[in-house]
Amino acid sequence: MKPSCAPRVGLRITLPILLIPLAERGWAQVPAGPTRPVDPARAEGAVTLVLIVAAGLLLILGIVGKMLDLRLRRDGEGVAVKGLIAEALRRDPALLGLALTPTVRVPLFRGSPVTIRVAGQVPSDQLRRAALRRVKRAAATDLLVAVRIKSRIGVVPIASSSPPLRTARLA
Repeated sequence: MKPSCAPRVGLRITLPILLIPLAERGWAQVPAGPTRPVDPARAEGAVTLVLIVAAGLLLILGIVGKMLDLRLRRDGEGVAVKGLIAEALRRDPALLGLALTPTVRVPLFRGSPVTIRVAGQVPSDQLRRAALRRVKRAAATDLLVAVRIKSRIGVVPIASSSPPLRTARLA
C-alpha cells in the first residue's frame, strides 16, 4: 500500500467505529409527546406558493434568455454593418491610406436608428466630407433600417515638409 493512501484507509475504518455508538443513541429516541396533525389547507397553501415562485423564476429566466439572444443577434448585425461601412471606405481611392474607423451601435429594439460613428484624422476638410458622403451612400444603398451617422473625423493638416537637417561631417 502506498504511504499516501494510508491516512484515507485509516479514516474509513475508524470513522464508522466512532459513529456507531452515536447512531445507537439516535435510534433509541422516541418523540416526547403526541404529534400534531398537519392541517391540509395550510400545506396546500405552502405548495401553491412554492409553485408560483418557481413559475415566476422560470418566466424571468426565459425573458432573460430571450433578451440575451436578441442582444447576440443585434451584435451580429452590428458587425455586418461595420464591415459594410469599412469596405465602402476602403473602396474609395482618395481615402485608402487614411486611418478611418467605423463603430456601429445597433439598438436592442428595432424602433431606434442604427448609430454609425466614423472616427479618425484626415489632412483636409474635403477628404472629411468625402468620407462622410461615402458612409452615407453606403448606408443608404446597403441598409434597410434608419441610420444616424456621427462624425468624429478630425482635420489635421499635414505639416509642411521642412528642409532636411544638416549634419556636421568630420573631415
